[in-house]
Amino acid sequence: MPLKARSLVLTKSQAACLIALRNGKVAKPEIAIQAKLDLIKTATVLGTLARLGLAKQDQAKRWHTTTRGKTCRFKTIPDRLRRNSGIPGSGGRRLLKLLDRPMRGNEIVEKLGVSHQRVRQLVIKLHAQGRVTFGDPENPFWIIRRADDRTPLLSRDEEHVLSAIPREYVTNVTKIRLAARMPENKVQKILEGLIASRFVEEFEGLQGNRVYRLTEAGKNHPQRDQSARRAAVPRLPVESDRVRKVLSTILDSGALRIRDVTDVLRIPRVSMNALMQYLKRKHLVKKTGPEFDGRRACSLGGNGTTTCRIASIALSERKNALASPGQALRNSHVRASRIGRVVPTADVNAALPRARRAEEQD
Repeated sequence: MPLKARSLVLTKSQAACLIALRNGKVAKPEIAIQAKLDLIKTATVLGTLARLGLAKQDQAKRWHTTTRGKTCRFKTIPDRLRRNSGIPGSGGRRLLKLLDRPMRGNEIVEKLGVSHQRVRQLVIKLHAQGRVTFGDPENPFWIIRRADDRTPLLSRDEEHVLSAIPREYVTNVTKIRLAARMPENKVQKILEGLIASRFVEEFEGLQGNRVYRLTEAGKNHPQRDQSARRAAVPRLPVESDRVRKVLSTILDSGALRIRDVTDVLRIPRVSMNALMQYLKRKHLVKKTGPEFDGRRACSLGGNGTTTCRIASIALSERKNALASPGQALRNSHVRASRIGRVVPTADVNAALPRARRAEEQD
């Protein structure tokens, strides 16, 4: 005869499985994870709930509560203690030793050399013992970490955005949106969280817009996909080869007088003066303090040192892209530290006398 609702007594494990069923969990692994039981214990408990008339299994092997199971009240009692139930076996110890960082389920299968089903059994049992946690409760085998691992885990969308941002150069939100294939407002919100977590750093761009680059912590995050599509380099506000040569010459020296740039590149002085005025309006060059015997020099950037750094990053990447289109995003580096220099480099110093002698001969 069925037990009356008011006199129903369930063990802690049985109550946990019944609650999981009431919460809409239908598969045995889902029930085991929410109830924090291993698969063998979960199967036993579900069989008991079925005999009590609280749960049933359909033809698709999915579990559901019965009408009585949805509304019944019950009391709970502790489970019978099992000896060594909290100690992982040899397979569990191998898996824990492997988890020196958060890993995906497929990666664990490959490194342990066992089946997906076996890894699933081990992971669920270790989760029941409180030794591992999941990055996504709805998809627990997406990424797994040890319970004592404090590495912050990212959501799937955060992972896509992080993987799209480069470390070697800066890029803007539009390029990140295109690489991650996500709406811009969603990308912007995720960027704010990544900046707060110090996985991404933010700069002021050439025209006052915001640009972004990975930090070292973001680059080394275990969820960053090394093979993901990277956001492209933002276009410079100028496309002229002559402008690129002028900016490259100033970049290589840190700062130069207009006369020195004119002599090195053999550009007519009137054209150079007009070009410098244009670059100033674009915030690509600015005047520095009195240098070179009291005469003013010009250097890259505008709106402060941050923009100088961004200009040098963008220009360096553009130079790499022109020199080797297939390797535009590889072997690039930031030379922002050279912006503060105001002494011409050896190459420019060597080029100046040659240019002046050629003018004298002409």
